[in-house]
Order: sequence, then structure tokens, then C-alpha cells
Amino acid sequence: MRIRNLQAVFKDLDTDDIEADESQNEEASAELIQVLDDRSLSLIIRDAKNDGRKALTILRNHYRPTGKPRVITPYTQLTSLVKSKQESITDYIIRAETAASCLRDARELISCSLR
Repeated sequence: MRIRNLQAVFKDLDTDDIEADESQNEEASAELIQVLDDRSLSLIIRDAKNDGRKALTILRNHYRPTGKPRVITPYTQLTSLVKSKQESITDYIIRAETAASCLRDARELISCSLR
């Protein structure tokens, strides 16, 4: 999108302040469709035809890990985290941060105590 100077179309999707005009939105949709797999394309083809902003919003909502099955794995990883003897402290912290960021992306509450 940057090469075609269309990044303004997707800027601040969550706000109503839209800088891009409709022709750019349609062009962004055409560019997006070219790189999608069949499953992603089927998600957007009916509801977001020629609407790049809406297409990206649909894809974000579908692939964002918010369902319980998608949350259980990082939660389990975080709660059963154990540093191995040959693992560096940096690698251990990175594993913890990765699991925690997955939970934050899923809008799950992470508390200090796991009671």
C-alpha cells in the first residue's frame, strides 16, 4: 500500500476521520484482493466489494484471536512457563512477553496474581 501511496486509506480505521477519498478506497480494495488467499477473499467479497477499509476491518476482526480456543493456548503457555537450564533469561522473558501480548491482543485481562 505504501508503494501505491494508499496507506492513508487504512490509517485510523477505528475512527470516523477518513482522509482518503473513495477512488483511493476502491484502489486499495483492488490491491488488497490481489494478495489474499481464497479463505480471506471469501470473507470479504460479498460484504466489502470495492471497499478497502471495510475489507481490512472484516479481516482484522476475523483473524484477531478473541475466541476462547484462541485464548487458552497463550494462557496455558503463560501460566506454565518454566525456564529451562540451557535457556537464557532473555529467551525466557521473550516467551513470556509473547504469550502476554497474545492475551492483550485478545483483550483478555492479565493480572499479577493467577488465583
